[in-house]
Amino acid sequence: MTANPGKSFVFVFPMASGHVNPSLPIARSLVKLGHEVHYVCAEEMRAPIEDTGAIFHSEREVETEFYSGRPEDMMEVFSELHREHGLEEEPFMLAAFKLKLIRMELALPGLIRFFHQMKPSAVLYCPHINMEAAWAAKHEGIPHIALNTMAGPAARVTCLEQFAKHLSLTLVEFDEKLRAYQPNLDAVQRMRSKYGVDLEGDGGFDKPFGRMQHLRHAALTLVTTTEDFYDPINPELQKSLEKDAESVAVGPLLDVAGAKRAAGHKSTLTKDGAEDVSAIILDKATSARRAGRKVILASMGTAITSDVKEQGWDSRPRGKDGQPRGLSGRELCRAAWAGVFEAFGSDDKDAPLLLVSLGPQANALGDLVPPANALCAPVLPQVDLLKAGVDLFLTHGGQNSFTEALANSVPLLVCPGFGDQFANAQRAVDAGVGLKVDRPDPDAGQEAQATAAYSSAVRAALLDIFDNCDLKVAATRCAENLQRAGGVPRAVQLVLAAAQGKNIDVTRITQGGA
Repeated sequence: MTANPGKSFVFVFPMASGHVNPSLPIARSLVKLGHEVHYVCAEEMRAPIEDTGAIFHSEREVETEFYSGRPEDMMEVFSELHREHGLEEEPFMLAAFKLKLIRMELALPGLIRFFHQMKPSAVLYCPHINMEAAWAAKHEGIPHIALNTMAGPAARVTCLEQFAKHLSLTLVEFDEKLRAYQPNLDAVQRMRSKYGVDLEGDGGFDKPFGRMQHLRHAALTLVTTTEDFYDPINPELQKSLEKDAESVAVGPLLDVAGAKRAAGHKSTLTKDGAEDVSAIILDKATSARRAGRKVILASMGTAITSDVKEQGWDSRPRGKDGQPRGLSGRELCRAAWAGVFEAFGSDDKDAPLLLVSLGPQANALGDLVPPANALCAPVLPQVDLLKAGVDLFLTHGGQNSFTEALANSVPLLVCPGFGDQFANAQRAVDAGVGLKVDRPDPDAGQEAQATAAYSSAVRAALLDIFDNCDLKVAATRCAENLQRAGGVPRAVQLVLAAAQGKNIDVTRITQGGA
């Protein structure tokens, strides 16, 4: 009897670790089952992608209409696009949203060609950033599955509200600025005419706010949390979503031990020859646990330690006058790390082991001197460390870090920087699994005082959590619930079912092997 041939899948994801990482264990499982997985992504993500056994394709070589002749640095790519459309004086984030549909128009033809050539059984994509993948798949008649790495169907509203707040706008004001930009509408008309993209709307955000039109024709949406952690949804959006693909909460998608993760990258590829110390750090953490020492993990995430404009290391939020204000990513991270060192730094051999993920910036610590019981590195094997045993996790509150910690019963201190991180910070408090320290917003000239106060608040919150057994009990309850969602095995089963091109009865696909 001839064995059934393996299927082929295409994954399309952005240069954003939090969106790529949950897709990696799905790819690894599909490859292990004998299927072929092709990724379209940025070169910076090649190593973790190829670690899964998937085949990497540079987005620059696929989406040539967008990338041809443009700089290597991703931030410079977008800056050049902004200049081409006379938006170089606009706040970077506002300009990026104004040009979202134009960026999609430029990416579509390359993806359509690629899908036509590859003829995959299904496409898995990021619904928040890579909408063009859904429209290209629809054009080619290919089933497509969205991987929503935020807190459910309404999380986009929460995130857009935070982006608007970052620009000192309301969401309605943000939308008005997009609707007033005529090139958005022109791009929609061209895509309708050339590719049959049936986009509705007025050039602003999809209505009602939070809707994503491409989900109407998706096979389903996988959500990397559980329904009890979904952001609340208003009735208007709920009614609109009834027409969309079903959202299935599969919980956190945790990779195998030793797997490479996307982390600690800048907007341009660098090869500095830095040693990968993940195995060494994991061994020290494991040894500390065996010796009865506590382990404290700290990571402020990949975005705020990156060079992404208006969100990263040297960026500040904008005030009502449109000017940068408050603490930069650099100041926020160093203040948080200082709080960790002040709370637990010690020369005692039995003191907690402090593990601090610094990100890719040179001299990230600045004048901070780590105590003798701290290990600091650009990248840490976060999932492996959480599985090995962590007593407390200081996190920025990104969706992956939030659910990865709770899946391993780890209490949290959430120090949010932007976007959905603020909602996750409040979610930790509401669920009784942690505390939060919000990002300061000092007036000009008050940054030093705000930094000192923030460090003190972080220190106090860490000590409160360290001595609070109730938070650990609540985190353990959350872990049991997250594990029941099915995780990677269920996600893989759903992807394979979607590839059959038939209606999916998600109630029959439960936790278990793929």
